[in-house]
Amino acid sequence: MGQECQKCKAFSVKEEFDMKNMDEDLGDESPDVEQSFLDEEDEVKKHNRPPCLDYYKRGRMLGKEEYYDQNDPKLAATIENKEMALTEEQRGEEIILEDGSRYQGNVVDGKANGKGKLWLNNGDIYEGDIIDNIIQGNGVYYYIRGPIYSGQFVNGKSDGMGKEMWPDGSNYEGQFRNGKKQGYGIYKWSQGCMYEGEWLENMIHGYGRYEWSDGRCYQGNWNRNQMHGRGKYSWMDGKYYDGEYEYDKKCGFGFFVWADGKQYQGYWFDGKQHGKGVMINKEGKKKFGEWVNGKLISCSDETNVQIIPEGWINKA
Repeated sequence: MGQECQKCKAFSVKEEFDMKNMDEDLGDESPDVEQSFLDEEDEVKKHNRPPCLDYYKRGRMLGKEEYYDQNDPKLAATIENKEMALTEEQRGEEIILEDGSRYQGNVVDGKANGKGKLWLNNGDIYEGDIIDNIIQGNGVYYYIRGPIYSGQFVNGKSDGMGKEMWPDGSNYEGQFRNGKKQGYGIYKWSQGCMYEGEWLENMIHGYGRYEWSDGRCYQGNWNRNQMHGRGKYSWMDGKYYDGEYEYDKKCGFGFFVWADGKQYQGYWFDGKQHGKGVMINKEGKKKFGEWVNGKLISCSDETNVQIIPEGWINKA
């Protein structure tokens, strides 16, 4: 089934941002602590992980209310490949396969070949192309405890372009390889979140854009369902972070820009300011400093300090 989007749940956390030593010089232009880093919800909440059938093979089955009723006309109307259902002329022969599955359709040399319908002994149902008793070509697979997959198959597994629809309304459309989401695709969760980009073995991996139902979005690099590498995280109120991540936390160099133009440019570690940085107010006045674990420990009025790493802007 489609999993609930953890990022959509209400959650609040406060990051430390010590501006006490800077208030006197920056005055009203200093960031409002309560409305700056302290309202972030990105690194501290787990990303929504798209479901995969591997979970069900390990025993995580759905409840009875989530089973598909193959005789439900409303459900049948949602299947894009419903035209593949067998007509009276196509029903052909009925045979029992070696594993006990029942097949009805075209039979050549005693094997299922062509278009047909397969009732598997585990309760799943398949309609579509079959070659020598193996699901191959285009078809629709109804998992009794899982999604409906419509698309291409190779050697009995989803492979190529396809669409996966889960009982809770979540769906994925894109590329598959060896039975898993891999390549480029779009996943939409029933809670309103959406990811469009690259995949690897059912995981968000590579480059892509993740949108939350409250308007936040992250566009950048991913590693196995986590923000990792260069990316830009934006909020609805106009503020954003453009920088480096390691495993869902700001780490490396990055800009944090408020909606009114104030900004912090500097280094991060474990989601907090750590190392050299500079605060810039709306008028462009700068205050250089050194941060440790999110706290400012020293500052200066130097004007020739180079903060931005060479070539960093061009890597965006």
